[in-house]
Amino acid sequence: MTTAHLRSLLVLALTTPLALGPLTARAETPTPVLSCTGPLGADSSHAKLVAAFGKENVVWTQVDGAEGEKIGSTVLFPKDPKRRIELFWADDAKRAGLTAARPGRKNPSAAPNGVRPGMGVAEVETLNGKPFLLSGFGWDYGGSVTDWKGGALEKPAPGGCTVQVRFGLPESVDVVAAKVAGDQEFASDDKRIRAAQPTVESIALGWPQP
Repeated sequence: MTTAHLRSLLVLALTTPLALGPLTARAETPTPVLSCTGPLGADSSHAKLVAAFGKENVVWTQVDGAEGEKIGSTVLFPKDPKRRIELFWADDAKRAGLTAARPGRKNPSAAPNGVRPGMGVAEVETLNGKPFLLSGFGWDYGGSVTDWKGGALEKPAPGGCTVQVRFGLPESVDVVAAKVAGDQEFASDDKRIRAAQPTVESIALGWPQP
């Protein structure tokens, strides 16, 4: 993954359904699961989402990006925090060519690969099948997975999207004292990371562009 591609996904994951289409329910868990096909497929557009969910549930607005930036986004269910999804386009003028989707902060939905908000590092490692790398905490891109090291979570989900994951720390943790701060990478099984007890704070789905 290139630095430019990683940063573009991390911008979407910073802020961080729906039986109607983007989500399906798993019998073994009540957690809704995002899908990279159907209304949230790579060929989606603002117009297609309006047709699928109704004009009142799809708005074009400015949302938070990295470093105080505001960026244009199609927002699904803007008045329902638990179903809110922000979508980003390759062509903002036509609002077409889906590049990324991120659930809102209060949306509990899991990614297609099973990663969901609140998961600990060890749980994510189990899904990946091996340790991975994540960035140090305490800066704009802190806690973001930078390399799955060839594990299962590196593979695209059905529909071709990849999943970007960002971890957060408990408020009680001092990142400097815990020695997990800064623009550097840590292995997920590093004893300092395990002691800090990070959990998944947000996820974002990304689609490769031609």
